[in-house]
Amino acid sequence: MVSAKKRLESIERDVLPSMFVGVINKDDAWFEHTLNESLPALETRALRLAEEARKSGECGEKEALCDEERIRSLFRETRSKLENEHLIREARTRFHH
Repeated sequence: MVSAKKRLESIERDVLPSMFVGVINKDDAWFEHTLNESLPALETRALRLAEEARKSGECGEKEALCDEERIRSLFRETRSKLENEHLIREARTRFHH
């Protein structure tokens, strides 16, 4: 079984960045679902994994990877970047029609 810390590292290193791959080609439904369902669920999971990692001793009390506020900030930043990308995509679509 993969440790809570390794799963948390994967969310940060792989899952969040992958949301930006091909973002220009995503439709409104994808953005809606991602912003309102996927990101909040993933954030909840990341926070739970951080707690598990702290409880098991995988993360020290001061380790940044498991810091709740840093995780929340990372998700706020990701949400903001996705919203900005969506606005850029919409502007391009309107400009080219």
